[in-house]
Amino acid sequence: MSLLRRLFRRSEKDAEKTQVTKKPDVTKLVTFIGLGFAGKTTMLQRLRTGEFHGQSARTMGLNVDHFTYRDVKFQAFDLGGQESFHMIWGDYLRLASAVVFVVDCSNPETFEDSKAALYKALPSIKPNGILMLAANKADLSGVDPYVLLLQHFDLYEIQQLGRFKAVNIFHMSAKSGVNFYQAFDWLIETLTGEIILPQIKVHNVCIYQTESGLLVGTSAKEDEISYDPSMLTSMFTAVNTFAQASLGAGVREILMKRTGDSEIDENYKLVRVEESDFSVILIVDESDSMRKSLKIGKDLLTWTRLQRSSSNHLEIETIDEMEIQIYLKLKYPDDFQTLSLSSAQY
Repeated sequence: MSLLRRLFRRSEKDAEKTQVTKKPDVTKLVTFIGLGFAGKTTMLQRLRTGEFHGQSARTMGLNVDHFTYRDVKFQAFDLGGQESFHMIWGDYLRLASAVVFVVDCSNPETFEDSKAALYKALPSIKPNGILMLAANKADLSGVDPYVLLLQHFDLYEIQQLGRFKAVNIFHMSAKSGVNFYQAFDWLIETLTGEIILPQIKVHNVCIYQTESGLLVGTSAKEDEISYDPSMLTSMFTAVNTFAQASLGAGVREILMKRTGDSEIDENYKLVRVEESDFSVILIVDESDSMRKSLKIGKDLLTWTRLQRSSSNHLEIETIDEMEIQIYLKLKYPDDFQTLSLSSAQY
C-alpha cells in the first residue's frame, strides 16, 4: 500500500474518531425567580419568540420552557412568585447554572419583600453560579431604579453569601425590549466566555476635544439633523456632574425621547466615550448594545488621532463629515445608518 494511500486512510479514521468524540450541544439550565407579577413569564416569552405578547397568565407552581438565544440552548424553570411556592425554589436553584431574579422596579414598595425572598434563596444557589438581578418594567418606572436598587440590594453582601462567579443588575423592560437583550447577552457571555457584539444602529457620531468641548466633527450634515451637536457635550457634562455629586459615579449614556409622528417605538440614546484628548458621542437606538457602542467609540477615537496626526494643518479643528462617514461605512457597514433624526427631540 502506498504511503499516500495509508495517509489518506488514516485521515479518514481520524475524521471518524473526531465525529464520534465531538461533544454534543450542552443545554444551559437557568432558573427564573422573583415575586408574583414581576414579569418572569413575559421575559421567557420574549426570549423564545423575540416579541412581547401582552399580559401573560400568572405562574402557578412551575413552568418549564425551552428556547435558543445567541445559538445557546436553554432549559428554563419559571417558578411561581407567591410565597406558598417559595418552598420549591431550592430544588431548581441547585440545578441551575444561572439564576435570574426578577424585580418589579415600577413598584418600590415590593423591594423589601423581594430582598427578603432573594436572601432566603441565596443558600440554595450552587457555588460559582451566576446571578442576574433583572429590574423589570422600566417602561413604567417613574423613579431612578439604580439608586433604589442599590439602597435595597447589597451586591457585595450577595456575592459573599452566594460565592458567585458573577453578579449584576440590569434595568430593563421585557415589554419594550429596552436593555433586555444587553442583559441576556451579558448572561451568555458570562456562561460561555464568548464576547457578543450584536449589530446596532449608529445614526450619527459627534467628536469633541475633551478639555475644551469644541466640536471636531460630526457624521451628519447640518441640514440632516434637528439638534445642535455643540450642545451635546455640555448636556453630558451637566448630567455627569450631577451623577457624580449624587452617586459618586459618572454616566456613559443618556436616553432621549422621540417626538412627532414617528411610528417607531424605540427612542434614542447618547453614548459617550471619553479620553484625555478626544471624546465621542454616538447616537444609537435605545435598546442597542452598550458594549458595541463603546467599541465603535474607542475605534473612532483612535481613528481621530491618526487623522489629526497625519494632517499638515493641525490648527484646523474640524474633520469633514464625509471622512467620518467613509470610515464608519468601511469599518462598520452593518451598523452605521444614514437616517434622518428629524423626529428626535434633543
